[in-house]
Amino acid sequence: MTNLDMKTLASQYTMGEILNCTLMQQGTSSAAMLLETTLGRFVLRQLRDEGQALAEYEVYEALAPAKLSPSILCTKEGLPYITLGHMIYNVQTYIEKVVPQHSLSLNYVELGEVIAHFHQRILPLDMARLGQKDRFALPSLWEAVSGDILNSSSEVIRRLASHVEECCKYQSKHTAVIHGDLGLWNVLFTESHMYIIDVGEVRRGNHHFDLAAILSSTCSSSITVCELEERMVQLERGYRSEGRDVNREILYEQIHLWVIRGLLAIIREKGIIAPTIPYVERNLAFLGKCQTVMS
Repeated sequence: MTNLDMKTLASQYTMGEILNCTLMQQGTSSAAMLLETTLGRFVLRQLRDEGQALAEYEVYEALAPAKLSPSILCTKEGLPYITLGHMIYNVQTYIEKVVPQHSLSLNYVELGEVIAHFHQRILPLDMARLGQKDRFALPSLWEAVSGDILNSSSEVIRRLASHVEECCKYQSKHTAVIHGDLGLWNVLFTESHMYIIDVGEVRRGNHHFDLAAILSSTCSSSITVCELEERMVQLERGYRSEGRDVNREILYEQIHLWVIRGLLAIIREKGIIAPTIPYVERNLAFLGKCQTVMS
């Protein structure tokens, strides 16, 4: 964004003068910049469209009072987003003193509790009006990459076809309003709180999908079956403590679906390149460990 854009932005919010802006790590549904102003620090996020802007505002409005998320600033005119140069942005409060991921010591009971609380807070939202399209739906991913996979010289890559076929048979009911991309990259930790961010994929779905996402994204491929079992038990305990149910058969199905969607998305984005085969191998090995634990 240009200096003129920044002046226009600052004039429409009560945030003081913008002193500096820095590009932050980009998520799957937005690009973000850290704004340092005379009244504090804020996050400016570029969104896909007005629908995402309105959905994020209502989700964060439901979560922020429980300290589960940042808050979205409204403009001086009371709007939850701003249009600059034909692009849509929102401004969020900045979460201070975030613990770096490499320093985290994850408490899976607490993770389960927070996800259950998240699901409870956003369940009443009208997803017929607010729900976002599933941009990583399995059929569309498969349509985009099936030719490359089926014609690959690698048996490991071709094996993905049978996994897609199996995942397409799962008939999980919509039981919640879900985050839709609840990987570790969308959770911020401070010494006293856990915050869920980047809700641009929120939609109706099965609550096990968010549990599958957080579990899969916090486990390395080298995890042992015993370690995986322990983390799963703790995650279940935390989630159930808030009165929510966990079904291990459905949880495995959603882990399977999460992993395979992720692999197809990587292939769609980067193609089948040298690192792809070992990456697929590691993920399929992880799925095998999950299946052992579930059975």
